[in-house]
Amino acid sequence: MPTTTPRARVSIDAVVAKTRARASTSSASAASSRGVARRRARARASTTDENDENDDRRAVDDRAARAAWRGGVPTQSSLPLNPDGSVNYASIDANPISKVLTRTIRGLLVDEVGGDDGDPTPWTEFSGIMTAVREVNDMKGNARDVQVRAKRVFAGILPALKIGWIPPAWKRLVAPHAPEWMANYAFVLVFTNLFPWLMGPMEGVDHVEVPTPEWLRKTFANAPKCIRVPQAVKAERCRFLETSQCASVCVNTCKAPSQEWLKEDFGMDLHIQPNYDDFSCQWKFNTTPPPLYEDAAVMVPCFTACDSEYKGEKDAFRQRVRVQTGVGIVDGVDTYTGETLEQIAARASEEAKRDASRGAYADGTATDAAAFAARADDVTSGGKCWSVDERREVMGDVRES
Repeated sequence: MPTTTPRARVSIDAVVAKTRARASTSSASAASSRGVARRRARARASTTDENDENDDRRAVDDRAARAAWRGGVPTQSSLPLNPDGSVNYASIDANPISKVLTRTIRGLLVDEVGGDDGDPTPWTEFSGIMTAVREVNDMKGNARDVQVRAKRVFAGILPALKIGWIPPAWKRLVAPHAPEWMANYAFVLVFTNLFPWLMGPMEGVDHVEVPTPEWLRKTFANAPKCIRVPQAVKAERCRFLETSQCASVCVNTCKAPSQEWLKEDFGMDLHIQPNYDDFSCQWKFNTTPPPLYEDAAVMVPCFTACDSEYKGEKDAFRQRVRVQTGVGIVDGVDTYTGETLEQIAARASEEAKRDASRGAYADGTATDAAAFAARADDVTSGGKCWSVDERREVMGDVRES
């Protein structure tokens, strides 16, 4: 049997040691390379995530900057557009029903402002209504006063058309017996057919499936088992809101009084959800609205393009109230800005516009959560639209002083 000399064994041991050392070094090098590769991959992933977050942030900022309440022009429309991006309502305005309702409502609005709105526009044209609406909104008083005046206008429409018997007949004969889906659908039909001149084109939404009556299915073999029936309406681009460019006009002369009017005259709960980002608007029937002070629709600053006679002086009003209460004012100087009331008033108009331009998701009043959050930040720092603010009455009184 062959034997191994001590010298040979030493030589073999040395080779084995060197081989193991090289393997260990190679393994360590490979591990190190893998570690570097992992760190680089994590760095790339982190950079990618950061870039994605930045892209998302920029996308949100871009959407917020294009929000309709900040002066952006909505793009959605099933009607032709004018060169400036506005909607061409000529086909709707030519409808005889549109002309009758336009004339009727303008007459009621003019009565509210004392019998003359000073606008020579023909009474069958939509623009003439908006003059009277603005007059009603800007009359002295608080937000509730505006809502009451507007509700009188809504309540006067059917009597002015000689069909004032409809609300009591509905409450007595229809509401107690009609299933909820049928009552909702009746209002969907009324609004989608009679009020496009005011709100623009509308469609039925929030469909429910109603079983087809058995006798109908026996009569018509191909009748479906269920019929989808819309329960709410959505204006794709509310004409009234876009034309007014004013949160107060939307809330105080449309949303709040309409909700109260339908409840009082028809027994129908209604929740109106204007979307200030794209000027769409949903009317949800048989849905109880939240108290107005909790409604997301009032969480909005002045619109950038608002032309209310009050808007330009909004900041000055707020400071005058603070002067009267002594909050934050020392020797006639605002301790927050270092300005006097006169200086504030001198720059208030442009300042108010800049505040609004910097600027729901929440309850349907914004396109997403980020847009509503941005709007809420503006409200927190700069205040609500002066006319939906709880202190409108105080501010109006100060204006008269």
